[in-house]
Amino acid sequence: MNSIECRKGLPTEYELFLINKYNSFITTCRYIEVYYPLYDINYILIFEDDKLDELIVFGNKGNTSICFNSLVYIKQNVVEEFLKIIFKKFQFINKIKIEASYFHYNLKKTLLLSKSDNQILNLPSSIESYYLELGYHTRKNIRNRKVRLLRDYKNVNFITKYGNEIEEKIVDKIIQLNTNRMIQKGKIPGIDQNYRDNIYRYSQHYGCVSYIEIDGILVAGCIATILNKEIFLHVIAHDNNLSKYNVGEVCIVNYIEYSINKGMTTFQFLWGETELKKRFLAKSHVLYSYCVYRAYSLDFILKLIKRIFYDSIIQFKNLTFSTDLRKAIKKLY
Repeated sequence: MNSIECRKGLPTEYELFLINKYNSFITTCRYIEVYYPLYDINYILIFEDDKLDELIVFGNKGNTSICFNSLVYIKQNVVEEFLKIIFKKFQFINKIKIEASYFHYNLKKTLLLSKSDNQILNLPSSIESYYLELGYHTRKNIRNRKVRLLRDYKNVNFITKYGNEIEEKIVDKIIQLNTNRMIQKGKIPGIDQNYRDNIYRYSQHYGCVSYIEIDGILVAGCIATILNKEIFLHVIAHDNNLSKYNVGEVCIVNYIEYSINKGMTTFQFLWGETELKKRFLAKSHVLYSYCVYRAYSLDFILKLIKRIFYDSIIQFKNLTFSTDLRKAIKKLY
C-alpha cells in the first residue's frame, strides 16, 4: 500500500471501478444510495504504485459502521488497514460490521456473526453443454413441463427487460406472486413494502426481469441484477394456479438459457441451499459475516458468551449420540 485516502460521500466517479473490481451488486453506489439513505457514507482509496488497487465503501450510523464491500474477496491486510483507519478517524464508532465476505478473517476483538453461503452456477458456453451436465430426470422434467405448457396454452410469451425498461407494475406482480406462494405454504412473506420499493428503484439501474405471460397475464417471473456478465437472482415467483406446469422452474430455466445465449458467466442464486439450486448445478461458496469491536467492552463479552453458547448447542446437535439422547428424553415425557 503506497498511499491511502479517506473521503466523504458516495464514490460515484468510481462506480465502474467498483463493478469491475468486486463484481458484487451490493458493492455499487446505486445499491448503497437506494438501500442505505440514512447512513453517513465514506470511502477509502488504496493505491499501489500510484494505481488504485482497492476501494472500500462504508456507512456510519450511531456507534456502528457497516462495510458495503460484500460478496467479495478482500485480503486480510487490507481489511486490517480499513479497520484501523475507521477507529482512528471516527472516535464515536465502537463496532464495524463486515458482511458476506468470501474470506475467513482472523481478527482481534471480532465476533463471527454468521456463516452462510452463496449458490453459484458457472454457466457453460452452450445450452447443449448445460443440459448434458444436468441429471437425467431433471433434464427430462424440464423439457416435459415446457412442452405441456406450450401445448395447453397457445399464447405463451417469454419476456426479458433491463433497467429503465422495467415497469413498476411488473415488479409488483412478481412480488405479489411470491407473497401468495409463501402464504400458501404457511410461511410469513419475507418481502415488505420497503423491500419492494427498494428493489424496484435499484432495478432501474442494473436490474433485469425475466417473466412468462399467458394471454397477456404474468404467471411467473424472476427479478435479478446483471453486472459484468454475472446474474444475481433476488426473487422468483409463479402463479399457484399453474403449479402443475411448475412455471417457476420453467421461468428459471428460460432465464438460464437466455443468460448462456448472452454470454453470461455465472448465475448466482444467492443465499441458501435448496433442492432446486442443487438440481440446477449451483455450487456452494461460503460467506462469513463479522462484527469487529473497538475494545473488549461489556457488549462484546456478553455477545461472545452468547455466541459460544449458541455454537456449543449446534455442535451438540450435530453429535451422533445427541440424537439418541434427545429421543430418550422425549420418551420420558
